[in-house]
Amino acid sequence: MADCTIGSGITINGRLSGDEDVTVEGRIEGTVALESHLQVADDGTVVAEIDVDSITVDGTLDGDIVARDTVRLSEGCQVTGNIRAPRINIEEGARFKGNIDMDVEMPATD
Repeated sequence: MADCTIGSGITINGRLSGDEDVTVEGRIEGTVALESHLQVADDGTVVAEIDVDSITVDGTLDGDIVARDTVRLSEGCQVTGNIRAPRINIEEGARFKGNIDMDVEMPATD
Protein backbone atom coordinates (compact mmCIF):
# COMPACT_ATOMS: atom_id res chain seq x y z
CA MET A 1 0.00 0.00 0.00
CA ALA A 2 1.46 3.37 -1.03
CA ASP A 3 1.08 6.75 0.61
CA CYS A 4 -0.64 9.71 -1.04
CA THR A 5 0.32 13.35 -0.42
CA ILE A 6 -1.98 16.24 -1.23
CA GLY A 7 0.54 19.01 -1.86
CA SER A 8 0.47 22.54 -0.51
CA GLY A 9 -0.79 23.99 -3.81
CA ILE A 10 -3.74 21.56 -4.07
CA THR A 11 -7.36 22.10 -2.96
CA ILE A 12 -9.89 19.27 -3.11
CA ASN A 13 -13.62 20.02 -2.93
CA GLY A 14 -15.85 16.97 -2.56
CA ARG A 15 -15.32 13.43 -1.31
CA LEU A 16 -11.95 11.77 -0.77
CA SER A 17 -12.06 8.01 -0.21
CA GLY A 18 -9.67 5.09 -0.42
CA ASP A 19 -7.54 2.60 1.45
CA GLU A 20 -4.11 4.30 1.33
CA ASP A 21 -2.52 6.53 3.95
CA VAL A 22 -3.05 10.19 3.02
CA THR A 23 -1.04 13.26 4.08
CA VAL A 24 -2.68 16.64 3.57
CA GLU A 25 -0.31 19.56 3.06
CA GLY A 26 -2.90 21.52 1.06
CA ARG A 27 -6.66 21.87 1.66
CA ILE A 28 -9.62 19.48 1.60
CA GLU A 29 -13.27 20.58 1.83
CA GLY A 30 -16.12 18.04 1.94
CA THR A 31 -15.85 14.50 3.30
CA VAL A 32 -12.95 12.13 3.89
CA ALA A 33 -13.55 8.37 4.22
CA LEU A 34 -10.39 6.26 4.46
CA GLU A 35 -9.71 2.70 5.55
CA SER A 36 -6.27 3.86 6.67
CA HIS A 37 -4.44 6.78 8.32
CA LEU A 38 -5.02 10.48 7.62
CA GLN A 39 -2.25 12.96 8.46
CA VAL A 40 -3.04 16.68 8.44
CA ALA A 41 0.40 18.32 8.13
CA ASP A 42 1.43 21.56 9.85
CA ASP A 43 0.31 23.72 6.91
CA GLY A 44 -2.61 21.46 5.96
CA THR A 45 -6.26 22.49 6.34
CA VAL A 46 -9.22 20.13 6.34
CA VAL A 47 -12.82 21.38 6.49
CA ALA A 48 -14.65 18.07 6.29
CA GLU A 49 -16.46 15.24 8.00
CA ILE A 50 -13.85 12.56 8.71
CA ASP A 51 -14.29 8.76 8.85
CA VAL A 52 -10.91 6.98 9.09
CA ASP A 53 -9.02 4.19 10.84
CA SER A 54 -6.74 6.73 12.53
CA ILE A 55 -5.81 10.40 12.23
CA THR A 56 -2.99 12.69 13.31
CA VAL A 57 -3.65 16.44 13.19
CA ASP A 58 -0.65 18.76 13.13
CA GLY A 59 -2.43 21.55 11.21
CA THR A 60 -6.05 22.79 11.12
CA LEU A 61 -9.20 20.67 11.03
CA ASP A 62 -12.80 21.89 11.15
CA GLY A 63 -15.33 19.04 11.21
CA ASP A 64 -16.40 15.95 13.09
CA ILE A 65 -14.01 13.00 13.35
CA VAL A 66 -14.95 9.32 13.59
CA ALA A 67 -11.92 7.04 13.95
CA ARG A 68 -11.96 3.27 14.40
CA ASP A 69 -8.59 3.31 16.18
CA THR A 70 -6.76 6.47 17.32
CA VAL A 71 -7.05 10.25 17.12
CA ARG A 72 -3.87 12.23 17.85
CA LEU A 73 -3.96 16.01 18.21
CA SER A 74 -0.40 17.36 18.10
CA GLU A 75 1.04 20.41 19.81
CA GLY A 76 0.06 23.54 17.86
CA CYS A 77 -2.86 22.01 15.95
CA GLN A 78 -6.31 23.61 15.84
CA VAL A 79 -9.36 21.32 15.80
CA THR A 80 -13.00 22.36 15.93
CA GLY A 81 -15.57 19.56 15.93
CA ASN A 82 -16.66 16.45 17.76
CA ILE A 83 -14.42 13.40 18.11
CA ARG A 84 -15.63 9.81 18.35
CA ALA A 85 -12.90 7.20 18.83
CA PRO A 86 -11.81 4.51 21.29
CA ARG A 87 -8.37 6.15 21.81
CA ILE A 88 -7.59 9.87 21.83
CA ASN A 89 -4.24 11.55 22.46
CA ILE A 90 -4.27 15.34 22.92
CA GLU A 91 -0.80 16.80 23.35
CA GLU A 92 -0.11 19.84 25.48
CA GLY A 93 -0.46 22.95 23.32
CA ALA A 94 -3.11 21.47 21.00
CA ARG A 95 -6.21 23.62 20.56
CA PHE A 96 -9.49 21.69 20.57
CA LYS A 97 -13.10 22.85 20.71
CA GLY A 98 -15.84 20.21 20.67
CA ASN A 99 -17.04 17.06 22.39
CA ILE A 100 -15.32 13.71 22.83
CA ASP A 101 -17.05 10.32 22.83
CA MET A 102 -14.76 7.43 23.76
CA ASP A 103 -17.51 5.04 24.85
CA VAL A 104 -17.61 3.64 21.36
CA GLU A 105 -18.28 0.15 20.09
CA MET A 106 -16.81 -0.05 16.64
CA PRO A 107 -17.90 -2.79 14.25
CA ALA A 108 -15.77 -5.93 14.28
CA THR A 109 -13.38 -6.35 11.36
CA ASP A 110 -12.66 -9.69 9.72
